[in-house]
Amino acid sequence: MRRSTRERSGLRSIDTEDERIASLLVAENPALHFEGSRNLVVRLRDGRTFVLTVLTLEALEARLGGAPSYVATRMVLVRRLSDGALLHAVRSALDQGLEHFGTLQPPIEE
Repeated sequence: MRRSTRERSGLRSIDTEDERIASLLVAENPALHFEGSRNLVVRLRDGRTFVLTVLTLEALEARLGGAPSYVATRMVLVRRLSDGALLHAVRSALDQGLEHFGTLQPPIEE
């Protein structure tokens, strides 16, 4: 069985059933994230594409370590890395203005 380019590159699609989202891809490649986090590629119907970094509270605590603080931009927190929680995070970010939470990507040439 041949795997799609997305599967080989470590991207997995989540069905959103959201009229604002053209596609939602989860980076499953361990080289692209640290434990307890995922990068999400959100392509909107208007053609814009954003990448969101999503992590669990445990992952945030691990990143903090023994330091008195941890500073990060454009970070989204979820209870667990389930598809439902990831989709909820993306929808919440869309409701509040995805530009505040995601990094705008250059247009993708297909």
